[in-house]
Amino acid sequence: MKSQVHMIEVLIACALLAGAFVLFIYKPPASPELSELNYKLDALNGLKILDESGNLRKYVLERNAAAIKELLAPYIRINYEVALFNETTNLTAIPSISAAKILSVSYFLAGDIGNFSASEIRVYLWY
Repeated sequence: MKSQVHMIEVLIACALLAGAFVLFIYKPPASPELSELNYKLDALNGLKILDESGNLRKYVLERNAAAIKELLAPYIRINYEVALFNETTNLTAIPSISAAKILSVSYFLAGDIGNFSASEIRVYLWY
C-alpha cells in the first residue's frame, strides 16, 4: 500500500514538473500586429466619421491637412501626421518621421457634388 502511494506521488511530481517545463519553454505567439491593426482601424474610423459629417471633403478640397489633423485628434491615440495627394502628386508635404514603427492609412475621395477632384488622404502613424 505504501509503495502505491509513493508511486502516485512520483507520478504527480512528474506531471507537475512536465507542466512547469512546458510553461517555461512554450511562449504564446506575440501579436504586435494586433495593436498595429487597432491603430490603423482608429485612424480609418476617424476618417470615415469625418467623411460622413461632411467636414473631410471640405478640408480636402481646401487642401487643409492641418484642419484634418486637428479633427482626427479624438480618434487617434499615438503620434500621427496627415498628408494629402491628388491623382498625380502630393498636395501637402510628406512628413519626415524617424521612428521604429511607422504605419499608414489611406482614404480616397472623389471630391464633392459638382466638383470632381480625386484625392487621397494618407495618415502616417508612428510610435
